[in-house]
Amino acid sequence: MLRCFLLVAPLLLACATHAQSRSSVQLEHHDSPLDTSGPDAVALPVDDRYRFGVVVGSVMTSAGERGCHGEVWLQPAGAPVRDVRSIAAGRLQNMFRFPQLLPGRYELGVRCFGHQPVRHTVEVRIGHVLRALVTMEPARVRKT
Repeated sequence: MLRCFLLVAPLLLACATHAQSRSSVQLEHHDSPLDTSGPDAVALPVDDRYRFGVVVGSVMTSAGERGCHGEVWLQPAGAPVRDVRSIAAGRLQNMFRFPQLLPGRYELGVRCFGHQPVRHTVEVRIGHVLRALVTMEPARVRKT
C-alpha cells in the first residue's frame, strides 16, 4: 500500500501543480447597471446603455507585470467570427475594450508570447459593463 502511494504521489503532485499554474480570467460586474457616473458610465456611453453591453479588461502576468505582447479576441459562442485586437506592453496598461455588444454568450480569449493562452465564456447583458482581469502564466518548456 505504501509503495503504491509513493508511486502515485509524484503524479498527483504534478497534476496539482499543473492545475494551479494555468492562465486565468476573473470577471467583475456591478449590481447596478446603467450608472450615470463613475467608470461604468464612461465605458458604456448614454446612447448605448439601453441597447448594448460592453466587455473591458486588462492583461497582466502572474508576477504582476503589465508586460504582455499578444492578442485578445471576443467571439459569439459557437461562431467562427472573431474580433481580434492586439495588446502590447504599455499600451493603455494592457487594457482592451469590446463596445456595442449585443446580449448573449461570447468566448473571450487571450494569448501572449511566452505565456499559456486562456479562453473563458462570458455573458453579455444590455446596460452592463463586464470587466475581465486576465492573469497570464508563463508557458512551460517541453523537453523532447
